[in-house]
Amino acid sequence: MESARMSFTTPSARGVQWLLLGGLIALLYSGVLPKWGMDLWGDPNYSHGLLIPFISIYLLRERWLAMPEADRARRSDWAGLSMVIAALLLLIVGSIGAEFFTKRVSLIVLLFGVLWFLEGWRIAKELSFPVGLLFFAVPLPYILYNSVAFPLKLLASKIAVKLLGVMGMPVFLEGNVITLPHTTLEVVDACSGIRSLMTLITLAFLLAFFHHKQIWKRLVVLSLAVPVAVAANAVRVAATGILTKYNQAWGHGTLHDVEGWLVFVVSFAGLGICSYLLRSKEG
Repeated sequence: MESARMSFTTPSARGVQWLLLGGLIALLYSGVLPKWGMDLWGDPNYSHGLLIPFISIYLLRERWLAMPEADRARRSDWAGLSMVIAALLLLIVGSIGAEFFTKRVSLIVLLFGVLWFLEGWRIAKELSFPVGLLFFAVPLPYILYNSVAFPLKLLASKIAVKLLGVMGMPVFLEGNVITLPHTTLEVVDACSGIRSLMTLITLAFLLAFFHHKQIWKRLVVLSLAVPVAVAANAVRVAATGILTKYNQAWGHGTLHDVEGWLVFVVSFAGLGICSYLLRSKEG
């Protein structure tokens, strides 16, 4: 009897158990996963989400291997079953309401609940970061997305107009439409900061977790992602207004797209500098 118990908990048997369980979960969410992947592929605001599962798996493996052998021992915890039940209830609610956001969140909650139930709280807590990272691959409901994007468009427009005014350029703002003597610019979602903000917050989360130990510093890095993204995109809009004075073609097309990538790189670099300055003061 003792030998049977030992063989049941060997790493190979454990892997087979998780493989079978993964198949059952994939079957349970067979109507959720394909649509999720297609939404990430087709939405430029969340295209970074396609990489997150691979990053999560890599981090899971690294954290697992970094754990002492004694800590890897399976200690089943029935408390984790409550989270499994909560996740299944979320799936039912999402299915009744035909709401994909709830169903996608339920999958992540279920993964953590199963991990807690089968492996115990110590292992679940150690692996909570890679599992939690999956939330950044969940697109926001459009009603929530629009409630964030619209104010950001207005804010980016106002900052851009201030910058253009400082440079002595006559400018008129109406909503998110900027009128200049030589052209009219409409600040759409791509220029509001919302598109780069989704990716920037994900990177800020990774940066905060790996660079800082204190919770308040992690929160500072995360919160900085919003003003950095908005400010950088406002500068982009102002630069577009100046460039189109010399060539109208510079306001759209390939050059405009390259501008967007450069703005994102500058935003992340600025965020990295802020994180470095915070880290240099850690005792």
